[in-house]
Amino acid sequence: MKYHVEAWDIFQNLFEVKQINNHVLHFTAEFSDELNVTRVKQAINLLADAFPFIRCGFKDTYPHRPVWVDYGYTSNQIVSLIEIEDSSLAVQKFLYQELDLEKGPQMKIGVIRKGKKDTLCVLMNHMLCDAAGFKEILYKLAATYTCLENQKQARISSMIEDRSVRQILKAHFLRDRMKIYCSKVQLNPHGDQKFDFEGGLSNPFIEIRKIPRQQFLILKSYAKNHQASINDIMMSALLRVLFRSFGDTAPLPCAIDLRRFLPEHKAGGVCNLMSNLSCYVGPDLGDSFESTLFKVKKQMDAQKNDLGCIKNIALLEKLFTVLPYKMAYDLLKKYFSNPPIAFTNIGILNKDRLVFGSSKMMDAYMTGSIKYIPNFQVSLTTFDDQATLCVNLYGTQNDRKIIIDFLDDLMQELQSID
Repeated sequence: MKYHVEAWDIFQNLFEVKQINNHVLHFTAEFSDELNVTRVKQAINLLADAFPFIRCGFKDTYPHRPVWVDYGYTSNQIVSLIEIEDSSLAVQKFLYQELDLEKGPQMKIGVIRKGKKDTLCVLMNHMLCDAAGFKEILYKLAATYTCLENQKQARISSMIEDRSVRQILKAHFLRDRMKIYCSKVQLNPHGDQKFDFEGGLSNPFIEIRKIPRQQFLILKSYAKNHQASINDIMMSALLRVLFRSFGDTAPLPCAIDLRRFLPEHKAGGVCNLMSNLSCYVGPDLGDSFESTLFKVKKQMDAQKNDLGCIKNIALLEKLFTVLPYKMAYDLLKKYFSNPPIAFTNIGILNKDRLVFGSSKMMDAYMTGSIKYIPNFQVSLTTFDDQATLCVNLYGTQNDRKIIIDFLDDLMQELQSID
């Protein structure tokens, strides 16, 4: 069986081709007890029937449009149980794996077991979905696992009805579509700030910082008192730390989920529907955190509901619709550039939808792909009012030291908020 490759799938593949980042999204959850691995495998088989891209390989037929080919993988090739004494090293080793794009499968699950406690690690190909789509996959996995534990009939509806960007455009009248295409929004603004990384392809790492619940609740309260969001708070803190690192300001891109423009904020299938906002507050951040927050909030509020943020992916879809594949691909590959510094707020991991039967999940986080130098991205996820910051890089120990210092400075900036 073959499946259509969407424009966003192709675009996401270019991030690897142009050495911006690899293809892998990461999820990790710690449990206070053991999962039933047989049940995880049963749930994955059902999930793969609803979202068969998991079983696929990517067949590149350049100069013709590529296809996804279903190779019929089962959960035996996707799920593994790893029993080990040092679970932290095993988790790292699992997370740093690559997925085989051509051969598949496009998802791997590791149950890392130490004694009677499990850590669940899930790798997902970013070409198939963004963080919001990845969450839906995880929620379906958890719900199916729970149904099987309760000996109920588990069914998963198709998750591939519409994976295209066109669903965003279809949700708007012609007048609004024209506004999108004619928007004066700059497609990919970014500054000249770059970290002086050395790079190390044999040394991927994910540097993590945890914001405890008590501190995160303080941040939420501060945001509420200033009619701002956690996203605004994080962007403000990042801009201030970046200014201390580089001595100037630059546009800071931030991912936005375009499902906000769909009915009930739901896509027709698991897919990529992300775009970027760009926050530039000018050369003066202000003397205090509060003054920076005011500038950031003003910028972000003006952009969040502006249809102009759809423009870049609308043009992406149009490019592959109007032009022959080879011409469209070559143009995109030649002219696409990526902001070297960015922020992504993956958002809330809903603990009520991540229930794996009677097993108790203690902590969880999701993070994006691992970057190639000089690219740098900070990601944020929250679970049960605990936040996790991550920076992922192929780099040397010197590079890691730069990131450690940066994240320590960022944590100090956040701790100064009360």
